[in-house]
Amino acid sequence: MNQPDLSPQQKRMNAIRNRIALAARDWGIQSDGGRLCLTAATGEGSFLVATIADEAPIGESELVLSAPGDLIWLLETYDALAGRFRMLRAELRRHAPPQQQRREPKDYAAECAMKCAEPAFKVFLEECHGLAKPLTDDRVATKVRSILNIGSRAELNNDPAAAERWQKLRGHFDAWRRRG
Repeated sequence: MNQPDLSPQQKRMNAIRNRIALAARDWGIQSDGGRLCLTAATGEGSFLVATIADEAPIGESELVLSAPGDLIWLLETYDALAGRFRMLRAELRRHAPPQQQRREPKDYAAECAMKCAEPAFKVFLEECHGLAKPLTDDRVATKVRSILNIGSRAELNNDPAAAERWQKLRGHFDAWRRRG
């Protein structure tokens, strides 16, 4: 089975993992006549890996001497977090609705535009919200924007609060229509 090419980041991570797998897991710092030394311990004994030059700045010395332990810790922490992320993602997928139940977001702006063209909606706005005659499409659109406190109907798709106000107005219209 063909596998996709690895990204440069994944190649680098794999190389780091390989170096860690080949290296000792037990690192230490020793002093050798006033100089700091990086050591590694294996089942075969302890080995001097690097000696820090006397004139090396303390920040760089600390970085080099701490690097093996820090790198091992970071890789283990990354693996633990990545495992937790995969577990939580799988958990979310188990609780997510089936694909066919997922719906595209509702286009409230288009729905509002169609509703504004309905003669019954115009009468509703006249009777319940004081829309002045003549009941033109422009007057209806202006009145709806005023009632919903929006600058344009496009906000109904971008602002959840505006969408909620539209749904409430539409519900009032439906109730008005049922009353006769």
